[in-house]
Amino acid sequence: MTATAVAPAPAAPAPEKKPANAVDFLLYRTLDMKGSDLHLVAGTTPWATVHGKTVRIEGLARELDPATLRSTLRQMVSADEWTEFWDKKRLDFSYSTERANFRGHFAVAGGEPMAVFRTIPSIVPDFDDLGLPEIIRSFIDSEAGLYLFIGVTGSGKSSSLAALIKLAKEKYAKKITTIEAPIEFRHTNGKSLVVQREVGKGRDVDSFAIGIEDALRENPDIILVGEMRDPETMSAALSATSSGHLVFSTLHAGSTADAPARILEAMPADRVADTRAQLARSLKGVVYQKLLPRKGGQGRVVATEVLMMNTAISNMIKNNSIEGIAGQLLAKDSGSIPFEVSLVNLVLDGIINESTALDAELTEGSYMRQKAAGRRS
Repeated sequence: MTATAVAPAPAAPAPEKKPANAVDFLLYRTLDMKGSDLHLVAGTTPWATVHGKTVRIEGLARELDPATLRSTLRQMVSADEWTEFWDKKRLDFSYSTERANFRGHFAVAGGEPMAVFRTIPSIVPDFDDLGLPEIIRSFIDSEAGLYLFIGVTGSGKSSSLAALIKLAKEKYAKKITTIEAPIEFRHTNGKSLVVQREVGKGRDVDSFAIGIEDALRENPDIILVGEMRDPETMSAALSATSSGHLVFSTLHAGSTADAPARILEAMPADRVADTRAQLARSLKGVVYQKLLPRKGGQGRVVATEVLMMNTAISNMIKNNSIEGIAGQLLAKDSGSIPFEVSLVNLVLDGIINESTALDAELTEGSYMRQKAAGRRS
């Protein structure tokens, strides 16, 4: 009997190469400038943020035509996302090129779309490379509780959180769930299983709050919430800590001592008392950070304030006496670090100029008072 020849299986088609968008050229120019952000606004030339300063991209004298910019940005997202953008007048999304990943943000200015693209490093940063205080490393050792990172957009919060997740996944055998809008750093599994979900219409989950509720049914040990921006997300995050989960998140606040007030102010009146009790039990630490230009202008360095919870702060939150929280930054052996201590240390170490520290202080005169008091390790 003659064997029948078997035809070789057809070769798998080569993956379709993503067509380059007109914005890619500008993104690459931004990368070549070592910039962190690209800014596109109709009626002006493209700008980039480089080491914290926003400057025109040299050699591009032509202003962005509104119709051309609208058409170009439309090509970067799906039809559903474009519709969502015009419904809400804002859109956050991820965008990838051959050279780097970006966090895209569309908004409206003068009736026309504008865009900002933030560069996302392809490699998750190591904690040791960020210049953060050692006390922050210990956050991952907590069994449960809420740790908040605050600061303006572009202050390095996402990098700090990504570094902590990297530490946790390499140290512990746990399940880690991240809920982000959009996903910035992509984590591989280590000793831990890492599940990342993106928030948004047509993506993995519709909201941060729903993502947290889902996570509580999926048995994670650590939950990262990209941003606590509404009462529902705040309540869900606090409920997660109450059920024994370790939660990391970000919040908009002016200083670490302001964080409890921001959460309480966001709550409807009938939920404030319960939220205050939950905060008093669950909040473990708050980090405020700001990126400052290094001496000589080459790059930036992080300055931090760290507020670690103690019995006194818990009682202040519980008894609605939160105006006294700032004073606890000076509590001995608490691990807390006032922002001005960080500034003084950076100046004494020759990393930033004193003029930079004076511009960055949170309250007028606080830097000079701390300088007179001396350095604190």
